[in-house]
Amino acid sequence: MGHLHHESTPRLTQWLACGSDYLRRCVALAVLGSCAILSTVTVQAAEDTPGARDPLGLPRVPHSWIVRYEQDDEVLNRILALGRVDKTRREVRLKDEIDLQASLESATYQMPQGVKSDAVVEHYTALLGAGELFSCSGRGCGRSNDWANYIFREAMLYGLDTRQYYLAAEYEGDLVALYVIERGNRRVYAHLQVLTPSTRFIPPEGSFTADLNESGYVVLEGVTPTTEGGLSATASEVLSNLAERLTPFADRTLYVVCHLSASADVATLLERSQACAESAVKQLRQENGPELLPFAAGPMLPRAGVPASRIELVTADGLPGN
Repeated sequence: MGHLHHESTPRLTQWLACGSDYLRRCVALAVLGSCAILSTVTVQAAEDTPGARDPLGLPRVPHSWIVRYEQDDEVLNRILALGRVDKTRREVRLKDEIDLQASLESATYQMPQGVKSDAVVEHYTALLGAGELFSCSGRGCGRSNDWANYIFREAMLYGLDTRQYYLAAEYEGDLVALYVIERGNRRVYAHLQVLTPSTRFIPPEGSFTADLNESGYVVLEGVTPTTEGGLSATASEVLSNLAERLTPFADRTLYVVCHLSASADVATLLERSQACAESAVKQLRQENGPELLPFAAGPMLPRAGVPASRIELVTADGLPGN
C-alpha cells in the first residue's frame, strides 16, 4: 500500500493542480454567466409602469422603459413650448408658445445604463425631425429646473443644463414635445408628450410647410449627403417621415436639389449630386404627393448661412420666370 501511495502522490498532485485550474475556470465561467444573467434580469425587471404604452406607437429606444405615463382624453387648453424657458424673479416665461385645445398623452422613459443622451436625441429626431417646429439644446433651452418643474411638472426631468435637448414637432396632425435630459447621476430620461388638437392644426409662420410655401424653397434639416453623394440611414428616415408633410403641395411640382461640396472636380460632384437627388426623391415620393424632380447642383450654387452640402426643396412656380 505504501508503494502504491508513493507512486500515486505525484499523479495526485498533478490531478489536483489540473483540478484547481479547472475549478478556477469553472468559477470564472460561473461568474461571467451570473453577470450575463444579472444583466438580463436588469433589462427584464425594468418593466413599464402599469397601463403604459408608447404614445402614437412611436418606437422607443431599445430596452428603455416607461417610468411615468399619463393619458387625459379631456380636451383642455394646452401649451406647446416653441422657445427657450426664462425665469425672471418668480415668473417663468416661454419665448414663444402655441395655445390650443387638445387632449394629452405623455410617457417618461428611463434609458438603460450606458445609453448616452446624444443617441436618444438621434433616435427621436430621426422619427420627428421632419416636422420640427422648434428645437434647442444645452443652455440654449434655458434652465433644466424650469423645464422639469414648470413646463412638464416632472421632477425626475431635472438634470444638467448642458445635457438637455428639446424638440417641438408636428407629426401626422398631432403636436409632439420631446425633452431629453441627463441627470447628475448619469441617468438619461426622455419625456414624450403628445397633444391631439380638437381642430386641424395650421402650422405657424416659420414652420417647414409655411417656409416652403412662402419663400418657394426650404433647406431640409437633418439631411446632409455624404461626400460620395449617399444618404445615411438617419437622413433616409428623416426624408421618409417628411413625405407625408408634402401633401399640401400635391397639385404642384417640387424640385429636389442636392448640393454637394467635397474635394473632387465639378463633373464628379455633379454626377454624385444627381445620384443623391434621385435617392432623395425615392424617399420623399408618395402616392398622393407632389411631382418630384431630382436636380443636381453639385458645388455650383453656394449660399451663405446654410451648409455647403445639403438638400433643398424648391417649388417650380417659385422659380424665376414662373
